[in-house]
Formats: sequence, C-alpha cells, structure tokens
Amino acid sequence: MTRCDVAILGAGPYGLSAAAHLRTVKGLDVHAFGEPMCFWQRNMPVGMLLRSGWAASHIADPNRSLTLEAFQAASGKAFSSPVPLERFVEYGSWYQSRAVPNLDQRKIARVEQHAKRFA
Repeated sequence: MTRCDVAILGAGPYGLSAAAHLRTVKGLDVHAFGEPMCFWQRNMPVGMLLRSGWAASHIADPNRSLTLEAFQAASGKAFSSPVPLERFVEYGSWYQSRAVPNLDQRKIARVEQHAKRFA
C-alpha cells in the first residue's frame, strides 16, 4: 500500500486543479487517481457546448499558465466561446499531462478508515 498525505480521487477539472495546486506545497505527498476527463468524455452529450464563459472555462493552475489560449497555441486547434465539449476534454488531458504528469489511472473501488487514516 502506498502512503501519502493527500489522495485525490477523480481526474476531472476540479481534481486536476486541486492536485496541481497541492503539488506546490513543499513536503506534501499528493497522489491523484482517475482517468483524466473520463466523466466529461463518457457522460456528456456529443456536440455539447460549455455553458460557462471563456474566462470561467479555464482549469485553474498555480502559475496561471495552463490556459485555454496556451492549449490552443500548443495544439494548433482554434475555437471560441462557447467551448465545445470535445475541445474541453482535449484541453483537460493536455492540462493533466503538464500539471499532474504522475496521475495514477487505477480505479479506486473502496475507501476504508483504519484508525486515524484511510486505505
């Protein structure tokens, strides 16, 4: 069993952002689990457009450098608001590869409490 200070279950936009921010805390051992953006990819309607505006569609990162504009520049894929689901999923995967490169894609089936810890 791997020990860590923080385990993040889920690799959607919020899980990835939390992992990216927590990884900046010196001495904090953070592990993130999940398939990047899989809920969005598998459960949202094909052809969907995000309801949030451009500024609210960025996934927050500690350096504020992993923006939609940075993704567009790196990928060569141009799009505007409202952001298409397909591009948002691609953006999330791109974000993950840069902000949380050690993401553990194993599926967590159960969390149990043991004394003052969880397993």
